[in-house]
Amino acid sequence: MLRLRVTIQGIEPEIWRTIDVDESLSLADLHRVLQEVFAWRGSHLHRFSDGDPWTASNGIPRIGRPPRAWTDAWSLAESDIEGVEDQADTTVGEAMQHDGPLWYVYDLGDDWVHRIEFIDRDDARPGEARASLVRGERRAPFEDCGGIAGYQETVEVLAQPSHPDHRSTKRWVASAVGPWGSADPDDADLEGVGAELGILFGDAADDLSGLADEGSELAGDAPVATFASWLAPGYRSELRRHLRRTDLLAREPLPDDVTEIVRPYAWLIDRIGAEGMTLTKAGWMPPAVILEGMTELGWRDEWIGEANREDITIPMRHLRTAAERLRLIRKVNGRLEVIARARPAIGNPALLGEHIARMLLRQRMTDVERAACVGLAIALADGSVSSRREAEEYSAWILRDLGYVDADGGTLDRRAGAAVSAPLTSALEPIGLWRVGHRRRDSAVTDAHRALARLALR
Repeated sequence: MLRLRVTIQGIEPEIWRTIDVDESLSLADLHRVLQEVFAWRGSHLHRFSDGDPWTASNGIPRIGRPPRAWTDAWSLAESDIEGVEDQADTTVGEAMQHDGPLWYVYDLGDDWVHRIEFIDRDDARPGEARASLVRGERRAPFEDCGGIAGYQETVEVLAQPSHPDHRSTKRWVASAVGPWGSADPDDADLEGVGAELGILFGDAADDLSGLADEGSELAGDAPVATFASWLAPGYRSELRRHLRRTDLLAREPLPDDVTEIVRPYAWLIDRIGAEGMTLTKAGWMPPAVILEGMTELGWRDEWIGEANREDITIPMRHLRTAAERLRLIRKVNGRLEVIARARPAIGNPALLGEHIARMLLRQRMTDVERAACVGLAIALADGSVSSRREAEEYSAWILRDLGYVDADGGTLDRRAGAAVSAPLTSALEPIGLWRVGHRRRDSAVTDAHRALARLALR
């Protein structure tokens, strides 16, 4: 085992980490370790070298053997760089055979130069992790902030609320760190690093999210765990920390006001009942039932028309569609019936609220829809979004982070966010999310909606 100290050059106070790594790890493995201990996003090119890149760039001649350099196979194939080796073919021990230092440059535009110094060498102990974080200080610079000068200017502006660029800089940093990251230069998520290294080199292969473990009541297939496993390590670590800080995954009973907001679904399954409901020849609910529902739910006065035909009475049509997606009801041989697992909720709004919450993120969806819906459920649960527009922009950000683009390869906008988060929002709209009566409004998200979103994540 090698103990190494890694410092990002040119920044004061220092940003550093001390790590222990198995000397048999490849430089490709070390690249992944460095990405995780500094919570880099992995979105830029990188290179290792045993020659100081600053010395070379300043024209200072090197004395002695020629330097070695390594990068990933993709960069080698794309650039055909002479004299650069494949990082997967060299171990850390081989690269550090002269006790270093070794240099790692991340983002060949901003040029974040990491100096890797050898501290100590010791025999590996039985069961010891192949890579672990010992200690460290300060978070890595914000990605794409413009190198050392850009980073220092950004930090200075953030520290001066009276600065004319403070608001715009703060807004840019918020977009750079994402909804769960910290903009505090001193705030390094060292505990999250440990979890990420456990996923990478430990026994956590069955839980790629790092959320479900022996001390957690969260199942490995919980929607939030699946979602976290799809994230890049830096974002996943930040999400895990955010969930701990906000206590979003704590088991809590649904509040009493949930039984009130689920009233539309309660009315529907109570009306269908254990015996079921015969549909018209065209497959719609009977006109008298539609009118009854519109009246009892308080939607009748705001609706233009007779409000007795399901095909043209949008609120009732949407309610039925959402109930089918939530597996509350289904159509069988010309009849609507309450699905067996939902029948205990007939006449029991509290139990119905739990069923709805657990099905919100377990509807039939594509992976892209599921990612957007789980991400939005987190934002609803923690209060990050209140309006429909905020929710649409948030969903689009989640998809961009996961690497999705539009049909032309362009950046996804909030309209795309609205489309892919529709399974969640369409299920919550009949029970008042951004609605007054049956009409869309940007009304505030209620505590009851947030409680449903919290339970849905589990």
